Amino acid sequence: MENIVLANASHGGFDGGASAADGTVEKDINLFIAQKLCSILRFNGYNVIMTRDTDTGTEDDESASIAKRKKSDLSNRLQIMKQHPEAIFVSVHLNKFTTSAANGAQVFYTKNYKQAYDLANSIQSSIKMLIQPENTRVVKQGTSSTYLLKNASVPAIIVECGFLSNKQELEKLKNDDYQSQIAFAIVVGIMDFYELRS
Repeated sequence: MENIVLANASHGGFDGGASAADGTVEKDINLFIAQKLCSILRFNGYNVIMTRDTDTGTEDDESASIAKRKKSDLSNRLQIMKQHPEAIFVSVHLNKFTTSAANGAQVFYTKNYKQAYDLANSIQSSIKMLIQPENTRVVKQGTSSTYLLKNASVPAIIVECGFLSNKQELEKLKNDDYQSQIAFAIVVGIMDFYELRS
């Protein structure tokens, strides 16, 4: 059976997502990591569908209000999920917090599928093992405020790859090599997840 991964570079276009003190916007780094993730997965024989592969949103009407565009954008990403019921959904995000001390990647999962918890754990473990041995974070169930996890129609997770609000982590996240390392760690987690299911 073919392994299908929906790779979601969150935000994009009109929606920059979180921004760092130096002006770095989340949407750009999300896309860089998602593109690298996609390349590695495809090289390993996976069928990868990206919700966006350029700096654009997925909304229907670009002339609508920001609120309507955001709603349309999320709705269209959910539609992609519904079109591929046999897939898993991996969403790339960056975190931001009020204190600059917070750091480390963390994976969130939908409660709609037991496999989502397994997938989240697999990716969190891989990130810890390969690039963040000091990371003590554990996977968390997404809340109802996370639209795509709340409404997920397939096993879906969000990987918060690090904190824009932490200066040291921000410098890493902006680095091409580190983005590749994050992408590779996520891929290893995905591959481990599929191996356990086979």
